[in-house]
Amino acid sequence: MLNIKNTKSMLLVALLSTFLLGCGESTTTSSTSFNGQLADSYVKGASYSCFDAKIALTGSNGEFQCEKLPVEFFLHGIKLGEMKSLPLDKHIFPQDLVGVERSEINNTKVIAMAQLLQSLDSDANASNGIDINLSSIEKITYTEDFNLNNLDNYLGDAEVVKVETIEAISHLEQTTLTVASINSAELPDTVVASLSTALNVLSDTVKNNLAYMGNEERLAYDIYNKLFTLFPAQKQFYNIASKSEIKHIATVKALVTKYDINATELSITDVNVVGIAGVYNIQKIQDLYNVLLSKGEQTNIDALQVACMVEVTDIDDLDKYLVDAEESNASDIVSAFEFLRDGSYNHYWAFDRGLKNIGVIDGCCSVGEEWCKTELEYPKKN
Repeated sequence: MLNIKNTKSMLLVALLSTFLLGCGESTTTSSTSFNGQLADSYVKGASYSCFDAKIALTGSNGEFQCEKLPVEFFLHGIKLGEMKSLPLDKHIFPQDLVGVERSEINNTKVIAMAQLLQSLDSDANASNGIDINLSSIEKITYTEDFNLNNLDNYLGDAEVVKVETIEAISHLEQTTLTVASINSAELPDTVVASLSTALNVLSDTVKNNLAYMGNEERLAYDIYNKLFTLFPAQKQFYNIASKSEIKHIATVKALVTKYDINATELSITDVNVVGIAGVYNIQKIQDLYNVLLSKGEQTNIDALQVACMVEVTDIDDLDKYLVDAEESNASDIVSAFEFLRDGSYNHYWAFDRGLKNIGVIDGCCSVGEEWCKTELEYPKKN
């Protein structure tokens, strides 16, 4: 069973390595406009100054925009640092401002900067984003480059309570891990943007839905890979598993990481979005896999019919889970689930076409009325 809290450091190093190796260069300077986000949670209300003389405050999700670099970041008179180019993920962390690797969370200057940012949060709850208390930073009398030795003096001037070292490290590590997880998944820009936001308050129902959906997407991936080994002429199984379902799994995994969900807080007791193929700790998922595989392994027609059933099951569940996410105002999860559902729409029609191509005139409708859908119900997505 996946326990994120006990494996953060290992996951962080692995994800950062995967992201950087997969992307080649770690910075980008090719754009005519430079958009990014200041993060340790997303930092709202920090000042930034661009080379083109633009001066502004970071937005609600740490957004900043410059026509020309470098860009400098400030908290009143304290210069946090300067970036001459942006990382590929367009996030600026304390590690980046200090000039060390993202994995160097325990660097003393990085820790001190994280403590400063988190301590200046208006509601003293960095998990929902850092909203810089402007009235507090205006009291800081220092005008200098950030100096870790003056941290207590900065906070004393600002009249705020210092976030403890362990808390600051844990929070920064979780945020860094989340961003690495999102950007290693190679998701559409719209999905990445929706996930790259401050945390929402999730109901227990939404948390359970999220974990269950992760297992359900893994079931689809496992079923399609297994059916492809049995019927290799049906290329849809391989293409959808390797090009689409893997991204669906990564999407849910990124959300599980973002919200630091672990099994102890869930009624379904399983947050696994990776694991042994065909083995699940959720009995309902295990039973569904066994039933579907038993039918699908008989003939290539049965296999494609099973695939139709998988996609309808996914869509039915996503329709219900989207309502729960919307009621929680969890816009990031809504966007992610809509992405999963759009993919499932397309998969359904790919398998419907596959059946018709081998002479099953009714396509997915051959399975029965429950699995027979129209393009109005399941619109095809580009």
